[in-house]
Amino acid sequence: MDIATIIGFIVGLGLILFGMVDSVTKTIPQTFLNYQGIAIVLGGTTAATLINYPLKKILSLFKVAGLTFRGNSVESENEIISTLVEINITIRKKGIAGIEKMIDSVENRFLRNGLQYMTIEKDGEKLLQFLHNEMNHMIRRHLIGQRMFENMGTYAPAFGLLGTVMGLILMMTSQSIGDPTGVSSLQMENSMNNLLAGMGVSLVTTFYGVLLSNLVFNPISGKLKIRSEEEIYINEMMIMGIQSIHQKEHHLKMVEKLLTFLDKNAKEFHRSENESL
Repeated sequence: MDIATIIGFIVGLGLILFGMVDSVTKTIPQTFLNYQGIAIVLGGTTAATLINYPLKKILSLFKVAGLTFRGNSVESENEIISTLVEINITIRKKGIAGIEKMIDSVENRFLRNGLQYMTIEKDGEKLLQFLHNEMNHMIRRHLIGQRMFENMGTYAPAFGLLGTVMGLILMMTSQSIGDPTGVSSLQMENSMNNLLAGMGVSLVTTFYGVLLSNLVFNPISGKLKIRSEEEIYINEMMIMGIQSIHQKEHHLKMVEKLLTFLDKNAKEFHRSENESL
């Protein structure tokens, strides 16, 4: 589980609930619970998303959102380098046939597919093109999920504002008092009180829209973008490693290339570890 995401939601929701508490009664007013407003914001956002994207993409929305709560499934740079070094050494000793079982046991799909294609492709340029095509396909897939939540973050406040406008229209037309000359001051005061109370209820839909946009949709889109960038970074390292193996470079030379992706402490660790191999 991604602890940062969970803490962020809990802290954000907790502070908002704290801000909703009435200072006099020490309770959350019922005004904040408006089913019509919730229906307008959630229903409108869902409808706009359905219009914008194919149904197949919409159905994967919950699966994509779940990625923000899961821990980072991408292997670390150290794990990738260790795997590539092991494969490099094995292929130099036993040849292509010696790494077939090792490739099948590799969990990372991008690395597994790249190594499998490497074993049958002699042309380095075609191998590189295949690897970049695989990564571009992954990037396009990730962008769809990011943009869906980004767009929903745009739709929600807009429908919240729409709900507020609808509420104000209904409220003002229902509070019409006709000819003011025959109306007592008490009636005028009651009408004004009802108008202010109705305005507060109408503004709740804008509150829902802003809340969903800034605490749910936009943060999820941002987390998906960060996860995608991390995976792209790791994939670039894998591409460099696969190229080195394909070109039959010594594992120490390959490691030196891969160390450009790591910080200073990790570089020293890998240099000392691989010099003994």
